[in-house]
Amino acid sequence: MARAGRVMLLAGCEADLATIPAGCWIGGTVGHFVTPQGSVAAQGTIFFTDFTALTSGATWRSFGAADIHELAQHYPANGFALLILPGFSRLLSTVAGHIMEFDGLYNVPLMGWVSAVALNEPPATLSGETPKVFAGGPQAFAERAAVLYVSLPVQYFAQLHIANLFTPGQGPDIRFFRSGQYHAYDCMIGGTSENLARYIQNHAIDKRLPLVADQDGALINMAILAHDTNAGCVTFLTPVSASLTYRFAEEILDYSEEFARAAADVELPHAAHACVCVLHYYFASQTGTANSHQPSITLPMTFGQIAYTILNQTLTCLTIAHSEDFFDDLPDDPPIDG
Repeated sequence: MARAGRVMLLAGCEADLATIPAGCWIGGTVGHFVTPQGSVAAQGTIFFTDFTALTSGATWRSFGAADIHELAQHYPANGFALLILPGFSRLLSTVAGHIMEFDGLYNVPLMGWVSAVALNEPPATLSGETPKVFAGGPQAFAERAAVLYVSLPVQYFAQLHIANLFTPGQGPDIRFFRSGQYHAYDCMIGGTSENLARYIQNHAIDKRLPLVADQDGALINMAILAHDTNAGCVTFLTPVSASLTYRFAEEILDYSEEFARAAADVELPHAAHACVCVLHYYFASQTGTANSHQPSITLPMTFGQIAYTILNQTLTCLTIAHSEDFFDDLPDDPPIDG
């Protein structure tokens, strides 16, 4: 498919993605997939979405810290862009703090994910591997982004959908001293400097709850991967921002049920592509009833989603619709997930 020039988005482990020859594709590492049957390890399997049947043209580009702000300059006139950023990278720290300032960012739907690796006993520790990104060929990058630009015929348009369960709770404001950090120690909690890990323990904060901030009207979740009370350290999936005010999210009564409802609300079965935060799925599965709430399509589990900005503990999907008949008039050969 790559040699034939198919327009594809790929996900898998680094060793498998490194076997794919050059072509019109981008990819990112993940540790697991969500399937209708449950969680599946990525090793030995490559997830693909083939957009070829819908495109009127496509190209890919790779960006570093010096030129990532130019990503919107290459948008198609009608279509969408798919962005993959390497997890726990310096580049992600840079982008997370500034992406909403990029010129032309909102001119077409921008979707994607933060590349991931397997977790050992999630949400406790990383496996020791480094999340990577692939841009048009088998070379892996730990500090570059990959973007796939897809043009659509004039009668079709793309839409982004975000399933976010969380709203800010009633607790104290939380602010961080430095931006771009994946690890937090002391921060300002209710106007007083306190250690965040010990605050979580002392106040019995539900470990499933992210921090939530309002960024220009968009609710941004900051997912907690782990907190070490002895070391006084909290580890986040994506970097914090010193310019935002966070609060712990409002409690959720039934995470699994809410996850299933949110997936239904974003019309997931119609998705041309979708992805889910690894912690989001993990927490939704903890009730022991996950099999009754499996998404109906296959999704890569990521360290964050991209829907114009960087998101955590969300599920996002991209749909392609006909300008007149919405889903009833899709092409005979729609995007293929495999």
